[in-house]
Amino acid sequence: MQKSGRLNLQGILFDFGDTIGYIDHDENRRYERALLSIVRRYGHRKSLGELSSSLGKAYWKSNKGEMRDFQEFWEIFLKDLGVPKSPAVIKSLQQHRIGHYSTIFKLYEGTISVLTILRRKYRLALVSNCAVGLSDVLQTLDLERFFECIVLSYEIGVRKPDRRLYFKALQGLKLEPNECIFVADEISDLEGAREVGLKTLLVRQGPHTTHEAKDLNFKPDFECNSISEITRFL
Repeated sequence: MQKSGRLNLQGILFDFGDTIGYIDHDENRRYERALLSIVRRYGHRKSLGELSSSLGKAYWKSNKGEMRDFQEFWEIFLKDLGVPKSPAVIKSLQQHRIGHYSTIFKLYEGTISVLTILRRKYRLALVSNCAVGLSDVLQTLDLERFFECIVLSYEIGVRKPDRRLYFKALQGLKLEPNECIFVADEISDLEGAREVGLKTLLVRQGPHTTHEAKDLNFKPDFECNSISEITRFL
C-alpha cells in the first residue's frame, strides 16, 4: 500500500460495485435460472443465454438512466427477449428479484468496520454507476446509514466519469473538491474525480480496473489491494 502522510480531508466519496460490494456470480446465475423458470412458466421457451443477454441490455440502459423504475425495466427486458409484457409476468419477476438482493449482492470483508471507523472522522458519500434497484440493495445490506449523500446514475441520468455525479455528491456533503477523496476500483471513475479536483484512491479489487479508462498509465494519488486496508492511512 502506498502511504499518504497527513491529508487535509473532510469527506470521502465511495464507489459501490467492486469497491465496497460485489455480485456473487454463482448466486446471480441461480437467480437468472429462476427468472428463466418464470418466463417458461408463462409459456415462453427461451434459453438461458437469451435471457442473460436481454437482462444485461436492460441493466445497461437502466445504468444510463433510460428507465427509472422496475416497471419500465421489466418491460424493456421482456421486449428485448421477445416476450409480450404482462402484469403477471412482471410481478413474478420483480418479487423474485426483491427476494434475492441479500444473496446476489455481497460486501467485501471488512467493509462495515471500515465504514464505521471512517464515518466517525469524515463525511461519507456513495457515488455509483448502477441499474435501477441499487437503493433497495443498499437498504437490504444496511449501508444507507453510513452515507450522508447517495448519488446513483440511474436516478441522475448520467454515468461516471460525468462530472455532474461528483458535484452532486459534493453538494450533498457541503464540501469542496480539495477537501475530499474518491475511492473506486476503476481508473475511468478516478479520471473523472481528478478532473473535478478530488484526490483519488484506487482499490484493486474488481476485474475491470482499466475498463473504459482514457489513460492506461493513469496514476492515482493512493492505492491499495482491498477496502479493508484504507483505514491505515485515512
